[in-house]
Amino acid sequence: MTHEARRTRSWPRRTVYGLLAFVVVFHLGGGWYFSGLIRSDGLEPRGPQPNFGVRVVELDGSSIVLDGTDRRAIEHAGVFRLWWDGGYGEVGAITSTEGELVTRGFSLVDGSPPPTCSSADLAQCPDVDLEGFVYPSDPSDVGLTFEEVAYQSPLGEMGGWQVPPTSEDTGVWAIQMHGWRTERRETVRMLPTYAEAGITSLVIDFRNDPGAPPDPSGLYRFGRTEWQDAEAAVEYALGEGATGIILAGYSTGATAEMAFLENSAAAGSVIGVVWDAPNLDFGRAVSAEASERTIPGTPIPLPPTLTAVAKWIADLRFDVDWDAINYVDRADVLAVPTLIFHGAGDETVPVSVSEDVAAANPTYVTLVIKEEADHVLSWNVDPEDYTSKLGAFLLSLTSG
Repeated sequence: MTHEARRTRSWPRRTVYGLLAFVVVFHLGGGWYFSGLIRSDGLEPRGPQPNFGVRVVELDGSSIVLDGTDRRAIEHAGVFRLWWDGGYGEVGAITSTEGELVTRGFSLVDGSPPPTCSSADLAQCPDVDLEGFVYPSDPSDVGLTFEEVAYQSPLGEMGGWQVPPTSEDTGVWAIQMHGWRTERRETVRMLPTYAEAGITSLVIDFRNDPGAPPDPSGLYRFGRTEWQDAEAAVEYALGEGATGIILAGYSTGATAEMAFLENSAAAGSVIGVVWDAPNLDFGRAVSAEASERTIPGTPIPLPPTLTAVAKWIADLRFDVDWDAINYVDRADVLAVPTLIFHGAGDETVPVSVSEDVAAANPTYVTLVIKEEADHVLSWNVDPEDYTSKLGAFLLSLTSG
């Protein structure tokens, strides 16, 4: 065989090897890079951050015209809180949309009116924050009395609000755990329903919260260690005379409570569970978020294979253990009545997570899907319906 013939035959082989090498390097290099984003975007503790991506174009009595970069909030149905330096107000239903401008109902709650500017001056317009927690500070915002208390976790002292019932005390306590990178205030919208049902709420801080002891890993563990704080809170409630426990968790707060049910001897005290957008499979949330990303500098979507490699590398680097924090596969742990709210428009935790939990455990799990709701915003889109369904569920737990 001539030298030229050997070169001709070896060319396809070299091309294939070159492509394979490129694919391997692309996935390993890209996987390392995106595993770092998994850490920074998902695993590293961080306090709640305002999203100053909203501008007030016009304010006219009971209506407000909004524009800005935070389209998810500006265009989201339901009740929100708008706050700015000097005051806050309640933003209601969308009444009209014209291009990028959205007109909604508005009422000033406290302070001076928000700063406004014409659409021509939006670049110089002061940003304000539109958020779903609605209430600014603590249970007193909804007319509830409360006591600042402390419970002892394995890592040290943790703070909490103890909110007594406003009707006849049933002896039942609800352990309220807020979500990832949020704060106790996330729960305030729902607290009146528990109080009216004769239930004491214990709204807790837990590891990695601002001011609370950090996890020894320095990272969020998605229930693998946080369940011990849930256990300590339950033991505090039982020590204070609780006759039964309801676990109430929001997003990743539900994750800690699910792990508690798996691991704690105190799980037998639980008579019911209420979760809102439970983040019971962080791996699925990561994959869903990655599906919306593109390869940096290009319009090309991230291939699922790259996401898989990034998750594998993240496990090696940060001890994520994706199987351990996929609680959907262990939905049979839920052996008490469980009510789950989840928004069909959730862009953080896919609604399929809750759908799969409900399908796997129909005996105990009731799922309420709110079509227009994003992450932990089911109350906001229809407070009356949410409150009605939650109240009826709580009554079924305490009246038997």
